[in-house]
Amino acid sequence: MHTETGSLSLHDFVLIANPTSGKRKATVIAESAYQQLTAEGRKGRVEFTTGPGDANRLAQAAVEEGSHWVIACGGDGTIHEIVNAIAEKPDVVLGLLPCGRGNDFSNALQIPKNHADAIKVLLNGRTRRVDIGKVGDRYFDTIVTCGYDAEVSRRVAEEGAPFAGMASYVYTAIAMLFSYKSPYVRLEGDFGSYEGEVLLTAVGITPRYGGGLKIVPNAVIDDGLFDVCIIKPVSRWTILRMLVKIFWGGHVSHPAVNIHRTKSLTVETDPPGFLYADGEPVGSTPTTIEIVERGLTVLVPN
Repeated sequence: MHTETGSLSLHDFVLIANPTSGKRKATVIAESAYQQLTAEGRKGRVEFTTGPGDANRLAQAAVEEGSHWVIACGGDGTIHEIVNAIAEKPDVVLGLLPCGRGNDFSNALQIPKNHADAIKVLLNGRTRRVDIGKVGDRYFDTIVTCGYDAEVSRRVAEEGAPFAGMASYVYTAIAMLFSYKSPYVRLEGDFGSYEGEVLLTAVGITPRYGGGLKIVPNAVIDDGLFDVCIIKPVSRWTILRMLVKIFWGGHVSHPAVNIHRTKSLTVETDPPGFLYADGEPVGSTPTTIEIVERGLTVLVPN
């Protein structure tokens, strides 16, 4: 196994799986990975989550036991919990078996969707240090949202949707068109400040969220900077057209869209609003979002 971070021993592992992920295929995927890893001489165990917070608790226990290799089998929510247990621990490596609705973090690292190929990365990959973000005492690994897209994430998480993956996000975004009211915000970062009503603010380490919507298409996962997308209030019809263009990042040319780069972003809103990251609630405004340069070590394809 090749590494970029020195002599990390990736012999003993703890594989944490969310059995409800991947239309309940995660159990089979986790067991297959366990069999192949142990057949190659690795030692470890599989732990299954039973509810929210379990992945974080199990990952913390693994680190306390001295494990240097934690494998996440699930979606962005499972990864989010594990990242919050191993962030800023350069001698702990995260392995990925993506099988959730979105898989936006795995996509940014080019982890194969095919599970057999993803297991090969666990066996033959190399380590890479990547950036993560921090809101208060919570870490995130993809994009933190405030405004319209945060409300979409909240409704998808709390109320569900009749579709999976990106379709659930788009469906909920359209359903909210007639009820959402843009907040008044003040944003301050390396680019200066902005004050006024905002449809949404997305602060990204990775290019996409919602299962494939490229809200900050040029974000780089290890450049030490957030890409910030600010969209001013627009008509409902314009929002619909933007939703289509976000699939490939085409929205960035619209005059209501501004893209900035910064190491931190202070956010104040009136009224106060929730922030979501990796599809999970991470705090509320006012707050400051900070980059943690190369704060996570991940196993990626050679």
